Amino acid sequence: MEVPKKKAIDHFLMVCAVILSVVSLYTAFFGTFPTMIQRTFHLTMVFIIALFLYRYPFAQRFPKIDLTINMLFAGLFIAANLYLAFNWQALYVSPFLTNMEIFLGVAAIVIILELTRRTVGIFLSIIVLLFMVYAYFGAYFPGFLAHRGYSLERIVVQVFAGTEGIYGIPIGVSATLVIVFVVFGAFIEKGGASDVFLNIATALAGGRRGGPAKASIFSSGFMGMLSGSSAANVATTGSVTIPMMKKSGMESYVAGAVEAVASSGGYKTPPIMGAVAFIMAQMAGMSYWDVALAATLPAFFHYYGLYLMVDLYAGYKGFKGIEKQLIPPFLPAVKKGLVFMVPVVILVVLMAMRYSAMYACAYSLLSLWIISIFTRSLNLSKIIGALYDGAVRMIWITVPCAAAGIILGILTMTGVGMKLNEIIAFLAGQSLFFTLFWIMVISIILGMGLPPVVSYLVLAALEVPVLVQMGVTPLAAHMFIFYFCALSLITPPICTTAFTAAAIAGAPPMKTGLEAVRFGIVLYTLPYLFVYNPALLLHGNLLQIIFVFIIAAIGIFALAIAAQGYFKRNVGWIVRVLFFASSILVFSPSLRVTAAGMVLLIFLLVFEMRAAKKLNAQSITVAKSL
Repeated sequence: MEVPKKKAIDHFLMVCAVILSVVSLYTAFFGTFPTMIQRTFHLTMVFIIALFLYRYPFAQRFPKIDLTINMLFAGLFIAANLYLAFNWQALYVSPFLTNMEIFLGVAAIVIILELTRRTVGIFLSIIVLLFMVYAYFGAYFPGFLAHRGYSLERIVVQVFAGTEGIYGIPIGVSATLVIVFVVFGAFIEKGGASDVFLNIATALAGGRRGGPAKASIFSSGFMGMLSGSSAANVATTGSVTIPMMKKSGMESYVAGAVEAVASSGGYKTPPIMGAVAFIMAQMAGMSYWDVALAATLPAFFHYYGLYLMVDLYAGYKGFKGIEKQLIPPFLPAVKKGLVFMVPVVILVVLMAMRYSAMYACAYSLLSLWIISIFTRSLNLSKIIGALYDGAVRMIWITVPCAAAGIILGILTMTGVGMKLNEIIAFLAGQSLFFTLFWIMVISIILGMGLPPVVSYLVLAALEVPVLVQMGVTPLAAHMFIFYFCALSLITPPICTTAFTAAAIAGAPPMKTGLEAVRFGIVLYTLPYLFVYNPALLLHGNLLQIIFVFIIAAIGIFALAIAAQGYFKRNVGWIVRVLFFASSILVFSPSLRVTAAGMVLLIFLLVFEMRAAKKLNAQSITVAKSL
């Protein structure tokens, strides 16, 4: 067999990717296909692209073997999905499967495990495999883990033949909502948004102390509104902002940490959030607009907290802003940014008018195309590039969703989730705070080895009912898990976003990750805040929302001083502990405790301002005497 040249494979991938994006956009404008046809088509196309993009390490030496295996996998996966698309209802209710049906189901599961290993990593493949072993050998497990055990045929029906496994909610959302938003983000990027937003950010904050780092925060925030991806944020903005920060005198690991924390907001910043937000909306039984609206204030405090940390660090280190002649003019930069703001405004307005997120995104993209005709920001090459990029980015969303579907199917079948909840309830002792604490720990640990979408899906299925039973609102319960699963991206020992930023900065990865935790300290408190104060998720009347906003802003300010050890001057450890205590008190749901925290904070601020003033006066006196 003659092996196709690399160019031929690249052209094949391009055609597959463009077909996937175009068909997905067609369904956004004109309506989706029947459920299983939409999902099987989406999964098949993404997997074909992934198979030939993520080839075996021996592909260079033994291209024929690599091509043969990938073609075999592709053929089997196409056959399994074609058969399922037109026979799934009969398969799901049938008491028996034929040998061919079992073979196709097992083949699809094996291919999912293999592609998960290639794209996401072997850890997730092992987790999925362990769940399947548990489903089959359940009768042999000890104590509370024991269950009746299920046959291979029953497992195949559960995870392959119906909509409770591989082809469940995660793949359904990926095949409809997520891909449309991802393609929209790709078009925004191809139009040159990253450069425009960086210029606006530099014009806004570049002249202030720590200007390059602050520009990184603003530009990552702007891109985060549109990309919904931490990795994409680091790659697009970090390649420019990290060298700027290093040039200003900032240590490489600090520059990487700041960019990592800033970029991690892309997952949680409306109007275009990460894939998890779309899945969350489906699982919580609400519209995506409700989720995006609820995420607005937490997203603001994400960047507000990081801005304070950077500002205090710059004051401590004596960093200055970017030289005036290097700062782009503000109004021309904003004028260029309007091209990208119009589609975003249309997106927000349509969702606020309660049109579906898919419809709103489709027509926002249409407006971008129309504008690009006049601005010439998109040519044919860029359009094809955006369609290709959008489809390829779906690999890191769709493959984990398929793997997570297997886990969810087995959790439903075995009922092990209820038993795990009993353990958490025992450890927490019926305390809401300790229940939240253990869920936080599990979320971060799971997120270290799994993509956020997988860890969220598993934990949401298990723990949201527990939190709701303890009085937490469903949205706050989902958001709590979502936030901590996303925080795993910057939490060592495995923190992919921080490691990516470290690679760009040329810094030690682990040191960058630890520094990211310090600069992102505020992010670890936000989920507790909106569980105890749902007004932070815009659930409540206007006065409640304003009050909680003010309290959160003050508490985060105190926490930033405690974490950075600087306010007008270097702050000693005892005073830092007192600042930390004041922030905890301010965050309390009790008004009396909050008031006590405010009094303590005011006292500390006055004390530090007087001490700093006295220190400055002494410095001036010494300088004059010299």
